[in-house]
Amino acid sequence: MFGIRDPRLGALVITMFTPFALQLLGWAGTPLGGGPCGAIGLDQLLLEQPQAFFYAQIMLWGIALLMATGFFILMLGFMSNGSVSSSQARPFVLLGLAISSTTALIYLLTRTTGLPAPSSIGWLMGGPEPLDIIGVLVLAVLVVNSFLALQWLNKTKIGQGDAPATPT
Repeated sequence: MFGIRDPRLGALVITMFTPFALQLLGWAGTPLGGGPCGAIGLDQLLLEQPQAFFYAQIMLWGIALLMATGFFILMLGFMSNGSVSSSQARPFVLLGLAISSTTALIYLLTRTTGLPAPSSIGWLMGGPEPLDIIGVLVLAVLVVNSFLALQWLNKTKIGQGDAPATPT
């Protein structure tokens, strides 16, 4: 990836930017659906869809924060001439892992069982929201991002990622 020499970290950063790009495609009104943040329909009042609005905003914050985390890793690459040390990237990768896995979990729960959402009369239990192609693609990218983050963290434990490999 441009700005990062480690291909595993570069792939991780790409998967941090992809959910937001897919959501922009969802907002464009394509027949693929509105994505996880586009669940609000124009034919319903806001009061009739508290879960859709509340959790769509949480997922929007999740994918925006994930993209910002990827941007920080990318900027670390630009500041260090492409070679980001694992000790520098590790906190951002951990943060990205937490954000992507939480956002994916919220998406899965809102699409399968429904979650309680705040309303003017208190917390109401909502039903499952409909699936769409963009939402499933965003979920797949979030799962791949979590997998790549775990893989990168396992291969670059503190102290091992910066040291040259020794023959055994």
